[in-house]
Amino acid sequence: MAWTYSGDPDSSALDGIRFLIGDTDTNDQLLSNEEITWVNSQVTGSTTSTDSLYESSYRCMISIASKFSRLADQSVGELRVSMSQKAEGARTQAKELKALSSKEGGVPTPYAGGITQSDKDIDRENSDLVQPWIKSGQFGNVRDWGAGPQKAPTHSESSWRSS
Repeated sequence: MAWTYSGDPDSSALDGIRFLIGDTDTNDQLLSNEEITWVNSQVTGSTTSTDSLYESSYRCMISIASKFSRLADQSVGELRVSMSQKAEGARTQAKELKALSSKEGGVPTPYAGGITQSDKDIDRENSDLVQPWIKSGQFGNVRDWGAGPQKAPTHSESSWRSS
């Protein structure tokens, strides 16, 4: 299993998640690359997506807290190692990441499509887009070869055509 961290959280989802969970020390590796990318894939559907870094980080911290929870507190004479504090710290960090994940993505931006000519052209060329049932000019008069709506002939035109 591999462990890498470039020091640039902006370079990849893996480095971004490592930065958020604090797994940046080569000498104290908490999760492997494969474990982190699997979690990211479960959350976003992709191992490289940066759409939900805080949610992926939250889930990674839950995993780390579970790993620490398996370890027992130890003491030898005056020396004490409290592994339960590490597990509790990981759970606290997970809660903070969960709170941040609820804010991830920010405020939705409304979008009104099809109001510009370029939007309409893009929609018309998109073969996957469901095309409308009714289009402008669908019921136009074809007898005048598209010149305009058919007019009823006036009395003088009517007598002229009949002659």
